[in-house]
Amino acid sequence: MKKLSVITILFLLIFESCKKDDSEGNYHVSFTVDGVNKTYTGHVLAHTDTTAGYTTLTILGATSSFSFDDYLGIYLDNYPGGVNITPGQYEDNFTNFTLLTTYTNNSMEYEAGQTMADNAVAYNVTIAHHFKLNIISMDNNTIKGTFSGDYFQDGDVQSGTRLNITNGDFYVKFQ
Repeated sequence: MKKLSVITILFLLIFESCKKDDSEGNYHVSFTVDGVNKTYTGHVLAHTDTTAGYTTLTILGATSSFSFDDYLGIYLDNYPGGVNITPGQYEDNFTNFTLLTTYTNNSMEYEAGQTMADNAVAYNVTIAHHFKLNIISMDNNTIKGTFSGDYFQDGDVQSGTRLNITNGDFYVKFQ
């Protein structure tokens, strides 16, 4: 849960520090949540940070740079493995990467990723659709990929309250 709070703070910092480049109209974060299509184009970006040899990749989609209650963020860290983040598939049960994601809508927060997968094992809860991130392409300017999985309200796998996010698709610019 502590990691997820750090992710939320990281997203808030990115919201404040980055501005959308209005000259590009095709950047987006899109997905289907429980059968309803959702697309963010107002404020979409990717950001990397490297500290002590470990790299963190953050992908963010929101209605605006001031939207703190309607966004989806994905966090991928190469800790503890130290292996480079490259195009390919990442899953919430990988042990050499940390993969977390938060979807917030109408001030309700839903989380997926490694912490939920670990908690599901600990509490003997079945996750029907584990969170998966597929980076299709990535260069110094943009990143493109797909994602899907079950998101749990407040990161609580035992509550039974979950959303299924499918058809996740993003194409965003690094800021």
